[in-house]
Amino acid sequence: MAGIWETDVYRYYTEPSYARPRKIVDNLKLDWLDLKERYYSPEVEFFTKEEILERSGWSEDEVRILFYDRRFPSCNYGRKEVVEIHALIGFFEKKERTLRRQELEWETRYDIFTHLRNE
Repeated sequence: MAGIWETDVYRYYTEPSYARPRKIVDNLKLDWLDLKERYYSPEVEFFTKEEILERSGWSEDEVRILFYDRRFPSCNYGRKEVVEIHALIGFFEKKERTLRRQELEWETRYDIFTHLRNE
């Protein structure tokens, strides 16, 4: 599963049908949830697509694409797709960490290239 997270759709060519939904998910922010209180809560809480749609302010397409993303930790409970709150928070944390690491790698490569070019 590490390969799914490591694919850099911003700097390498990837199929548009793969890159477009990935970029949509990468632009979503979890600013609608009280993270600190919910993350440390021992309660198990599940969100359905409909509940995330109501609470987040995201469009229906964004929520649908989020649940289709292979990286997203959703599961089927009965006939509904759900996500546990701690897994949801962990997903957004890992997504942000991965994007930041990729950004730093490219900044480092750019700095090395610039340094070599100026010598």
